[in-house]
Amino acid sequence: TATELSDVDRKVPVVVRPEDAVRRDLDRLLEGRVDGVPLSLLVEARRAEAPAAIPREDQRRTVAVTADVVRGGLSGAAGAVEAALEGLEIPPGVEVAVGGGREELGRSLRALGFAFLLALVLVYLILGAQFESAVLPFTVLLAVPLALVGAILALGLTGHGLDTMSGIGIVVLVGIAVNDAIVKVDFVNRARAEGLALRAAILEAGRARLRPIVMTSVTTILGLLPLALGLGAGAELRVPLAIAVIGGMVTSTVLTLIVVPLFYQAIAGRGRSAESPDP
Repeated sequence: TATELSDVDRKVPVVVRPEDAVRRDLDRLLEGRVDGVPLSLLVEARRAEAPAAIPREDQRRTVAVTADVVRGGLSGAAGAVEAALEGLEIPPGVEVAVGGGREELGRSLRALGFAFLLALVLVYLILGAQFESAVLPFTVLLAVPLALVGAILALGLTGHGLDTMSGIGIVVLVGIAVNDAIVKVDFVNRARAEGLALRAAILEAGRARLRPIVMTSVTTILGLLPLALGLGAGAELRVPLAIAVIGGMVTSTVLTLIVVPLFYQAIAGRGRSAESPDP
């Protein structure tokens, strides 16, 4: 470093070095002098191969092997790498770890898991206040695991794994999937309040609310279809979210029409005291 060039608030070092032709010729380079002494008398030169840079992490040398994910999502690719590493003979003193996007995915999924649980709690509190019951909200929340089944199946069938965007779609399902169950349970409650028997109220709710439930779900699925088809720039980021929501809506709609009434009848039937059991 011969001198430093001052540039406002920073200093740029001025480095003097031989020409490229000299630096690439070892014999000519050794002819150079340091304070009048030939460099060949000060050093022992030999040719060897060495990395251009030695990256370190926690004071340990590291080598990064990178790859892009084509299909299956980040979690699927990381699982394939870990499976390949299980049969690999690792020399002593060498540690192999899957990092990069996998670490970011882990942090994102933990945050989404907390958001998922928080969404369930908030939905339960709202339903409890609406139905004035601590048990009936579980009938509505039963639609959430039914939606999760469809979301996971849809992601698996389309070759997409669980990542941040599909996780966001699953959190969104907590608020969307319960809509059909709310419509049905609310109708049953109002029918029973008007004096209709439990089983008759459930059957009437199935007939009266079938069309609104199906229409609501179909319009939601059709609205997400362009995203699921991957149309437009940056579509690869939005596709897992749309697929997760669509798959969850399909299963939650179909199973809600069957499972939720049965679960409601089981809960309400136990809680009845004045009304006799329906045949």
